[in-house]
Amino acid sequence: MLNNDLSNKVAVVTGGADGIGEGIVRTLCGRGAHVVIADIQDEKGSAIAAELGVSVSFALLDVTEPDSWSNLVTEVESSCGRLDILVNNAGGGGFGNLDQLTIEEWRKIMALNMDSVFLGCKAASTLLQADGGGSIINISSTNANRAWPMFSGYCAAKAGMTMFSKCVAQHFLETNVKIRCNTVHPGPIETPNFKRLSAAEGAEQLMADWEKNNPFTEIGTVEDIGEVVAFLASDAARYVNASEFVAAGGTLL
Repeated sequence: MLNNDLSNKVAVVTGGADGIGEGIVRTLCGRGAHVVIADIQDEKGSAIAAELGVSVSFALLDVTEPDSWSNLVTEVESSCGRLDILVNNAGGGGFGNLDQLTIEEWRKIMALNMDSVFLGCKAASTLLQADGGGSIINISSTNANRAWPMFSGYCAAKAGMTMFSKCVAQHFLETNVKIRCNTVHPGPIETPNFKRLSAAEGAEQLMADWEKNNPFTEIGTVEDIGEVVAFLASDAARYVNASEFVAAGGTLL
């Protein structure tokens, strides 16, 4: 029987220095993987790597820059010799409806949530193939599956990233490359960013919209998402491809 032990596997987690990314790092590390925290937050990332020990390392990465991705892949190949798992977790974006969102904000959201995934999949694919294949897990959102005007840019970016992930999966199938690509769609998760948004000045309408969009749902934990990612990263999920995994406690009912 196939299992979800990740011993002897190497994983890169973007945005792994806090929030959902940190939860994913800790879960994968706990399953035996060597994890590379790839983040622009060097102090936080380095501190987590130091805490978790030799099975975790830190690499500086700006997910929106092609050269930064090239440097990361070179560093992983040099230090680890292989790559089995890529988790494109870095993302985010401010809120604003059609009237409020500026073109500069729109472009920033698209770069952080869509450009980053495109660049990551493209940069890492050769190294993933070199050891016989692997798993790409792109962290989307339940906002990819429903409209929320106050998060119009973020909804659009996550929806686009979800469809792009399916195209990536199909590309690898058509080219006979053994790399799976799936998306995980978290609902409301207890993270520092969620706390900041809910406590921000003028957030009353935002929270009212959140409660309307999440009538049946308790707030999840980063470990909830980490467990889903660990399954998709493992050999137990070898037959799972081009799929959307909603981890949201019923948000989309």
